[in-house]
Amino acid sequence: MNPDERRLGFVMVEDSDDARLFIELSSYAVDLVEARDALALALQSTAPADSPLQNAERSLIANAAMAYCRTFFPSKVRRPITTFVQIPARVCATHDLVAKFRNRMIAHSQSDLSVTYAVGVLDADTHQVLDVSAPNISSTIPPEQVRNFIELVAAVTAELDDVIAPVRTRLMAKLAAADRATLLEAGLSPTPRMLPATEFGSPRSRPPYPTTHPIYLGDGNPPVSHGS
Repeated sequence: MNPDERRLGFVMVEDSDDARLFIELSSYAVDLVEARDALALALQSTAPADSPLQNAERSLIANAAMAYCRTFFPSKVRRPITTFVQIPARVCATHDLVAKFRNRMIAHSQSDLSVTYAVGVLDADTHQVLDVSAPNISSTIPPEQVRNFIELVAAVTAELDDVIAPVRTRLMAKLAAADRATLLEAGLSPTPRMLPATEFGSPRSRPPYPTTHPIYLGDGNPPVSHGS
């Protein structure tokens, strides 16, 4: 059989210390991928004026900084990624820059990278007061540093992959020793909780071994089908 034509079956890996560790480590990878993709789009935001990415650079870099910093800032549900990996020395300066940028510019408005002025608008001839406005001048990480940021994310991802690999190997060995036919017949899979969009929120903390997740449907949206 052509490998591309192989039918696939999916089973829940049994709850265990390794399964929980695999989930925790893989959740860092999700954040790193989000940061990487946002940075790649940010470098494209200087595209021609008709590009949908025009003027999106600041928002994309801000999102990348938040996603990256989620991996190592304190959390109630997972340990910092630095519990498992060491930031390579060659990218430490960029790591520190991104953390400071997140703290003083993105998560909190403290930096003079974003300055708002009080400016009066006068008629240049009569000096009549027309308005008082509040122009804002903001700066984000420049393209040269964005490229360094991408290198940082790639370096941390490589370190993380090295930590995940033996955990994945142990889980595969345990799964290979199990009665896989019975597992497939049981059809156990993550269970979506279908909720209306009006109930959107995040009141629950995620468990170390999740078995369910919410999906919010807007008015008129058809039910979502979830295969195993």
